[in-house]
Amino acid sequence: MSGPQLIKYTIEHYRKDGVSEEALLRWFREWHIPRAVPLMNKYGITKYSVLTRIPELCDAFQGDLNRVRPTWEVSKADFVLEYWMPDLGCLRTLVMDPDWAEGAVKDQDNWLDMSKSTVHIGHDMTYLENGKVVNA
Repeated sequence: MSGPQLIKYTIEHYRKDGVSEEALLRWFREWHIPRAVPLMNKYGITKYSVLTRIPELCDAFQGDLNRVRPTWEVSKADFVLEYWMPDLGCLRTLVMDPDWAEGAVKDQDNWLDMSKSTVHIGHDMTYLENGKVVNA
């Protein structure tokens, strides 16, 4: 590994009842992303990626998972947002910017059930990348 280790902040979001997958994805792509990404860049977020849930894939994999880990459950989160940053100050200043609250996440409560969201924060530990063993 080279350079300082980045902090990875991950948050799982769930659709609000009554919101379709298509409508949520449209809001996310057309409203949130164009407003959020420039602000993330401004405040030093070095990488941002989004995992979007594919219900058919999740349902099929749950059957496989039940055979080897019957107590485990495939997450029902619609989005898993992943932010990488050199320090938490990047995230703190991002969410304090009025353009974040009044722009990027404005009306998110109409789309997301924020009471179900979960957060993970720590360091990414990569041991296999691009088919090559690293850091092992």
